Amino acid sequence: MWFPVAPADVGFADASKRHFTYDFHVQSSPDDVFTWISDPDHFARWFPDYRGARWLTSAPHGAGSVREVRLRGLGVHERILVWDPGKRFAFSITRITRPILARMVEDYRLSPAPRDGGTRVQWTIAYQPRLALRPLEPLLKPIFSRLFARACDHLRRHGEERGAK
Repeated sequence: MWFPVAPADVGFADASKRHFTYDFHVQSSPDDVFTWISDPDHFARWFPDYRGARWLTSAPHGAGSVREVRLRGLGVHERILVWDPGKRFAFSITRITRPILARMVEDYRLSPAPRDGGTRVQWTIAYQPRLALRPLEPLLKPIFSRLFARACDHLRRHGEERGAK
């Protein structure tokens, strides 16, 4: 069963009081990192608990496209808000299989790291839990924080492995 999530624009990533922010380095080009975060085939190589993904809209993909991502115990539909290869990728969650979110946006900002040709990744996950879940937020927030931190580590390692080839 799918539950609707309220629409959100990319500005929600900066405006939300509830968010996770990660700032880290990946030893690969911004174009490569963009591909890894935007293409469901690459997403599987670095995101923990990944079970599958597919585009729900036809190619070419870009702003307005929708993809379905399945994680362990959770599925989401993501509407692409920003598609700027090598620079920025952002999406909002529009539907979810567990009624935990009222609204959510993920925003990846990529910039070249001049010292080694790598990429600085600034990743913000902004969310608003459903009202009924707010009392559980202190318990759930550390779980999601660890998941996203692991994803950062996996993306960093993926860049190192790809750079070593």
